[in-house]
Amino acid sequence: MSQHRINVDEALAMMADAFNEPLANVRPDTARDSIPGWDSMGALMLIAELDERFGIELSAEVSRQMRSVQHVLDFLAQHGALSA
Repeated sequence: MSQHRINVDEALAMMADAFNEPLANVRPDTARDSIPGWDSMGALMLIAELDERFGIELSAEVSRQMRSVQHVLDFLAQHGALSA
């Protein structure tokens, strides 16, 4: 497992890429429902990115419970992948 850590801006860019969404539309307070690319394919892209980049397993169940970008940031912080 990588000890690589990213900051919030890098995490937002990673999510924008996974969801094929402009970075300007991906902010911590952005709701999942307002990101068209955060569909089942976007969720799979995020799961794959977290596994590849950090060795973190995001289950489909936990992914479905995430309702905002902040939830993803919180998940990264809980797993030591997000720097302060």
